[in-house]
Amino acid sequence: MYLEEVKMNFIQPCTADAARIRFKAKFSTDISEILPYINAVVKDAIYNKKVQSLTIRKEFRIITIYGTNLAVSKAINESEAYEIMDLVKDLVNKTYERKDEIEPLYEMREKPDILQVYKYLPKLNCKKCGESTCLAFASKLLSGIQKIKKCGHIYEEANRENLDKVENMLQIMGYE
Repeated sequence: MYLEEVKMNFIQPCTADAARIRFKAKFSTDISEILPYINAVVKDAIYNKKVQSLTIRKEFRIITIYGTNLAVSKAINESEAYEIMDLVKDLVNKTYERKDEIEPLYEMREKPDILQVYKYLPKLNCKKCGESTCLAFASKLLSGIQKIKKCGHIYEEANRENLDKVENMLQIMGYE
């Protein structure tokens, strides 16, 4: 096993959401060399080569992995914090086991922004997706809260090319 232990060393209420917590943990091993491999495996990860960090969004949670530690914000509670630490430990170890099969990705992915996604939506503000506007729908798509399948109009023949573009952007983010 490459990473033996992840040990919590800091926990506080989250500054961004008082109903949640933020925490930090220390790794038993420096995992810096594995970060580019995880970046290749986790499609919505943001790798920062200069800082040697990898940030992953898991729903509303923000998980930042550094070479020797972990920082997480918006976790629901301490129990979930331990689940996240186990998830990261498993991710690191499984990636390490498969690293000979993985082409490391050293570049930082560019996440599309809301306006890039909105540009390809039908812009009808029909509310059939459950959102008040197509711009709100684009925002929820990028955060992983909404699914493109909720927009019936984008599946119309006239919008087929735009559907492909939105699906490609969502794939970069690691969403369906």
